Amino acid sequence: MEISSPSAVVNDTRVIPHEIEELHYLCCEHSILLDLVTDAIVLWSIDRQVKYWNRSAEKMYGWLAQEAIGKQIGDFFQDLDYQEAIDCTLDRGEWSGELQLLTKTGKSISVSSRWYLITATNGTPRSILTIDTNISNYKLLERQFLRAQRLENLGTLASGIAHDLNNILTPIVSITELLPLRLKNLDERTQKLLGTLSENSKRGRELVAQILTFARGGDGEHTILQPRHLLAEVLQIVRQTFPRSIEISLQIENSHLWTLSADCTQLHQVLVNLCVNARDAMPEGGELTIRAENIILPDEYPKLHPDAHGGAYIAITVTDTGIGIEPELLERIFEPFFTTKPIGKGTGLGLSTVKTIVNNHQGFVDVSSQVDSGTQFRFYLPAIDEIEVDRVEPILPSFSGNGKLVLIVDDEPSIREILGATIESYDYQSITARDSQQAIELYTQHHQNIHTILLDYMMPGGNPDRTIAQFHSIDPHVRVIVMSGLSADEIAARHHGSLITSFLAKPFSTHDLLCALRFEEN
Repeated sequence: MEISSPSAVVNDTRVIPHEIEELHYLCCEHSILLDLVTDAIVLWSIDRQVKYWNRSAEKMYGWLAQEAIGKQIGDFFQDLDYQEAIDCTLDRGEWSGELQLLTKTGKSISVSSRWYLITATNGTPRSILTIDTNISNYKLLERQFLRAQRLENLGTLASGIAHDLNNILTPIVSITELLPLRLKNLDERTQKLLGTLSENSKRGRELVAQILTFARGGDGEHTILQPRHLLAEVLQIVRQTFPRSIEISLQIENSHLWTLSADCTQLHQVLVNLCVNARDAMPEGGELTIRAENIILPDEYPKLHPDAHGGAYIAITVTDTGIGIEPELLERIFEPFFTTKPIGKGTGLGLSTVKTIVNNHQGFVDVSSQVDSGTQFRFYLPAIDEIEVDRVEPILPSFSGNGKLVLIVDDEPSIREILGATIESYDYQSITARDSQQAIELYTQHHQNIHTILLDYMMPGGNPDRTIAQFHSIDPHVRVIVMSGLSADEIAARHHGSLITSFLAKPFSTHDLLCALRFEEN
């Protein structure tokens, strides 16, 4: 029997600690590497007991490793039904998919999860390794992209929608203005009803214009306006449409409000958006107050608000007594697509639109809120040194058409009929065409007698470019008044603005129509 020498034994004892030290170093190195990755890595046994929980898992889920190791994996994700994932991992050796998890603080996060089966040397399942990547920001961007895509589609469809709605509103507006001319002895109550009908139909036109402005992202046209009139219109709308449980009031702090250079439609949208937000914050009712005042901001005010500068402003405040906004959410409320409302109840674009419009008017917005007490939005718009602009109801031109013949071209029978009846009330004659082909045939036969053509720009199957060009080929001096739900700028952009004598945006009033025809006389 061969016996090892003492020196050999000594050499062996030196090797064993060195191998243990190297193994320990490798384990520590691997643990450090696992802690450096951004993915949450968790190892748990087949009986679902957590064995390893890296630093990224601590950051992502909120539980520290010492809180997690030794506990059941189900203790942390109680609402997660992962039996199907376990079965698939045991059967195939791996599984991947997206999971919605709740962190320790109750925050919901989306993760892309990969599961791998760890087996013993004999193939017996020992544990499951899960690697989770936080994709919450990616999912948010994806939702924002899809919403932006829907808005782009809305912009594409907006022109067609506006055309159809304005075709509906055009005869209503015309009839409400024609009836008092035809029926001279209307009682006061009937006249008031017709006035209400006319005002609401015009309001419908403005709402369609708001949809178009938002969908197309246009800057709009700035005019000098008196905010008192705009506030009165918005007040009337909210009182007619908001629940009776909400008490609505308007406070004008100055006897003479300064004027603004602004886009009336866009400011109307700002006020309506803020009022709708206030309404939604008071499901059980409350008080909604709109206040306007002149204010002079000192030159040092920009130090408090980066978007401001010293000078004269109109400050408009919308205050509610609703549920308020959590302090941690106040900084995010103006972010596009951010909303605290349930799915289907809000797009997250209302306040973002408010801020964008106000900023485009060189103004700025302040907000303050207290939970369970209410919220106050105040926006400031630069005032201009102009005399107050009062709205004056247009007076219909008192002139006669002297029997001039007008060709009315529109695919809607009701519009052809009411336009014919309207201009005939002012001593014009009319003939009508239902489409471009019939219009060209009639103009070819009667162009020497036809004074003006009223042409609907958006007719099914029609080509307005070709139709207008054909009119001009018959008579280079033809007078064409285009009627459309599109804007005048859009029509001019289609390269035949010089061929159009005038433009009427549907639904137009009798005053607008007669002014366009009178322009043709000059």
